[in-house]
Amino acid sequence: MIRVGEVNTLKVVSENKSGFLLDHPDDDECAFLPGTLAPRDLIVSDEIEVFITVDDKGSLLATTEIPNTFVGEFGFLKVIETQHFGAFMDWGVKKDLFIPENEQREKLNRGESYLVRVCIDERTEKIYGTTKINKYIQSSEFDIANGDEVQLVPVSKEELGYRCIINKKYIGMIYHNEIFQDIRIGRKIKGQVKKIRDDGLVDVSLQPQGIQNLVDSKEVIINYLKEMGGKSPLHDKSTPEEIKNALQMSKKSFKSVIGMLYKEKRILITSKGIELIKE
Repeated sequence: MIRVGEVNTLKVVSENKSGFLLDHPDDDECAFLPGTLAPRDLIVSDEIEVFITVDDKGSLLATTEIPNTFVGEFGFLKVIETQHFGAFMDWGVKKDLFIPENEQREKLNRGESYLVRVCIDERTEKIYGTTKINKYIQSSEFDIANGDEVQLVPVSKEELGYRCIINKKYIGMIYHNEIFQDIRIGRKIKGQVKKIRDDGLVDVSLQPQGIQNLVDSKEVIINYLKEMGGKSPLHDKSTPEEIKNALQMSKKSFKSVIGMLYKEKRILITSKGIELIKE
């Protein structure tokens, strides 16, 4: 059966001046692939992977272009055009994603990017977007757990931290007091799940959690000392900002790690800072 909103492998059953008709053995309806979107060497009887949408008349429309956000996923999408009845977003294919006016949490502005959920109308099978995402967050069913590595896309800077998309499926927050690197809106980064909350949101961190964080931080400090010629003025009275700028870690982690390194006899802690013990 041809599945709207997904990538399908279909067979070319006929060709005309405008394009190709594609068929699935378990579906009576064919999808149309415009010739402008088809490979030059495509012929009848070939099989091809295509993404399926529905046009304004309700017919199946195929494209070899693959969207960057699928049905059921969150994306950070840019507004291409606005009309009084809705907005059109760039989601990676020529047929822009439509967000009806009544699916906009706030008025969308051309040229700006927004957090969007891609949806499908169960009756018409038409794909649309919405910025009214709270009900989707609250009904989240998670396939991630605390400590899992995830892909993050920061989408907005807020009072507590950066709102972000997690694995395209969930929405969460990276808190300001746990950020020790540059964050760019829309740029993918890796993180770890800290906590899955009852309200459907997810707290995430850019650093490994628990003992792994301390293990990784030990090597960061050792390498830093080597680069500094074996000595550093950093110590447990240094400000959080000084430690963050030098090591991209929190003062709490720093104090814990230098204590561990001291017990392991890998560093000295003096009134002037920390010093690497030569092996």
